[in-house]
Amino acid sequence: MSTYSTYSHRFHRHSSNELLHTIHSDIPFFREDIGPISFRDWMWDTEKLVQPLFRKYSQSDILRHVISRFVGRACEWWHQRQSRVEKGR
Repeated sequence: MSTYSTYSHRFHRHSSNELLHTIHSDIPFFREDIGPISFRDWMWDTEKLVQPLFRKYSQSDILRHVISRFVGRACEWWHQRQSRVEKGR
């Protein structure tokens, strides 16, 4: 492995850990007991927190970590939604 690719790999791993820490320390879990108004507030707060991260990380990396904050029925809903999207519905 070249010096550049070793550095690049270490930087990517460090960056990913930084992203994980940022999202997991700042974004609360999204649970099934959140109503429509609470969900709206959660979305607004989450958008404000991740907006600056788009300069440094890809949208798919950010989304993957934000989704990890879904718990219970919220997580089930997301997986059902993804399944429908993949099937083209």
